[in-house]
Amino acid sequence: MSGETPPREYVESLLSKGAYKVSNQPTLEAYVDAQASGDGEYYFEANKALLKIYNSQKSLANTDKMATVLLLALVESYPSTDLLALSYLLPERYAASEPCKSVLECSELLDSCRFVEFWAGLSKIPTEDPSLKALVGRSTEKLQRGILQVLSFTYKSAKLDKVLTVLNLKDSAGLTQLKDPCLESVSGDTVVFKSTVDNTKRNRVFQEGLSYNAIANLMAKVSAE
Repeated sequence: MSGETPPREYVESLLSKGAYKVSNQPTLEAYVDAQASGDGEYYFEANKALLKIYNSQKSLANTDKMATVLLLALVESYPSTDLLALSYLLPERYAASEPCKSVLECSELLDSCRFVEFWAGLSKIPTEDPSLKALVGRSTEKLQRGILQVLSFTYKSAKLDKVLTVLNLKDSAGLTQLKDPCLESVSGDTVVFKSTVDNTKRNRVFQEGLSYNAIANLMAKVSAE
């Protein structure tokens, strides 16, 4: 498989025969690169297996691949708990060094709904590794959709300028282009989210900022589904 993108089916077959075999490392790393570039489907179990191999064979550990695995979990699964689960497999010395440190800091900002600071942090992740750079470059739209979903969990409507700020967008055209299914309408200075059991029973309007406590339970609920 050298030099090629391993098909997901092939990766699955390796995992079924022994997920944490050291011989799987090159294939799993290649599949991480494929996920980062968008050529491979996000695969949590394969990424977890790679981190476990690094844990068992410290001499094989690749910090750029570790950071890419963490960022994939953030980009592809937010607001689920994939990154939290993977972070438990990360030795402390790697978590405290770049580029893993910056990715984990971004995760904390996102989980705390400090969205403006999150976007600033994302742009500062060290990206000397080509795969990590590619992932950061194509992550914006997916993360914007994830944040919109979080808003829609709790709020039925929101001020347009506030939504644009937390999504790091300049105007309503960028918001409309997302074509996210949680959006009902963007009209004037108001964004209306599609009605759900959660956002209608509260009838909240997002205006002055997000309260993490207000949406944490809903995020946990969605992550569990």
